[in-house]
Amino acid sequence: MDHVLACSDPEVLHLDGDLTFSTGFMPRTAADRPLTGAHEAWEQLARQLPGLTTSPHAQRIIADLPMIPAGVDDLPDSELKRAATVLGTIAQSYWRFGIGPMYLARGEQISPNLPAVVERPWRQVNHRLGRAEVTLSTEDCFFNNFTFIDAGRVAGDGTYRIEDARIELIRPKVPAFGNEAERVFNAAFVEVDSVIAPVVRLTCRLAEVLAEGGPDAHGEIGTLLSAIADCARGAMKAFRRISPRKGSATHCDPVDLAKTFAMWDVPAPGYPTGPSGSATPVLHFFDALIGRSRYDTELGRFAHHLRDNQLPAKHRVFFDLVRELDVRGYVTGLAESAPARYREVSAAFNEVVSSFAGDDGFLGVHKGKVIDYLGVGTVVGRNQSTAHDQIFIADATWTGMADKLQQARDERTTRAVDHKGGPCFP
Repeated sequence: MDHVLACSDPEVLHLDGDLTFSTGFMPRTAADRPLTGAHEAWEQLARQLPGLTTSPHAQRIIADLPMIPAGVDDLPDSELKRAATVLGTIAQSYWRFGIGPMYLARGEQISPNLPAVVERPWRQVNHRLGRAEVTLSTEDCFFNNFTFIDAGRVAGDGTYRIEDARIELIRPKVPAFGNEAERVFNAAFVEVDSVIAPVVRLTCRLAEVLAEGGPDAHGEIGTLLSAIADCARGAMKAFRRISPRKGSATHCDPVDLAKTFAMWDVPAPGYPTGPSGSATPVLHFFDALIGRSRYDTELGRFAHHLRDNQLPAKHRVFFDLVRELDVRGYVTGLAESAPARYREVSAAFNEVVSSFAGDDGFLGVHKGKVIDYLGVGTVVGRNQSTAHDQIFIADATWTGMADKLQQARDERTTRAVDHKGGPCFP
């Protein structure tokens, strides 16, 4: 709880990431406030980007920006997050815009060069946010890049109702393409992590109950775990709403997505991983809560790697604290000392594991949705992921990815415990 209170302090509002009882891992504000002063030139260029997607002059126009510094004396802290999104979007567009770069047979053929007018201030902004590397992070691309279609849903101080952060109601502040596929895809990330906002409050209470102990602690712990499982199911339902069906209110055309945003967000060689679902709070929170101990699979190692160059420090510390609760250890410890209590609490713990990693849980739905979209994307020419992995239709990559996703799920489902007093798996 102390960590959440510290992160909720107004003094740390402008540092990377956010963590509060009211909005969970999501930003406290969603106001669409453009950069001011000399940095307005970045905003003016960003507004042109959707019209430059296939322009042969995109790189020249971007390189014509004036040199605008982003040091502590040049750019106020309050504009850092916006600057990270704007400059990161401009950088990705420099690499990907124009017919040639967008559809190169291999993403590795893209030149990593950036004009100094983009690279230098982008590096300054990332450094001031406390990042070790220069990247368009998942925070920049999705969570700090959303606002409401109806401006009336944002209060004068920028705050909003976390319950309103739903796909139909939100849009990117700084779109690259401005198409519906980009809007829905980005909005889905926002909705998924908005519906799990209550887990921050629930987990802090869970920590208090575990520390206090007592003969009736197991009852409240079971109730808290069931409520957290409900949040995982909410995330599953939100992710399921990404729809390939025309006419749906949350329609995301898989071909349009593959030809635009899904190619665009791949960084140039030499740069770290771009925005990725493996860097979202929903994954790292539930991994910490269930005590995931194995990261032996390819996707497991990848997600673990992203902790350092994608997750904000506020979130990393919180997830470490959640892991230290050792909820699973508490549950299994009841098996011999209090069998009746064990059966009650183990059922609630397994409910968390299932709602997150089970066939009908968040990761089960995620696997099916990803494979459907990846299969279409590969067929129409998407040849690389944000992890720099080359993707070719001849390799039937979507089936291989299905196996990788299943293996990563298996590393989580083994955390369930049986109802006889021990783990389901050794």
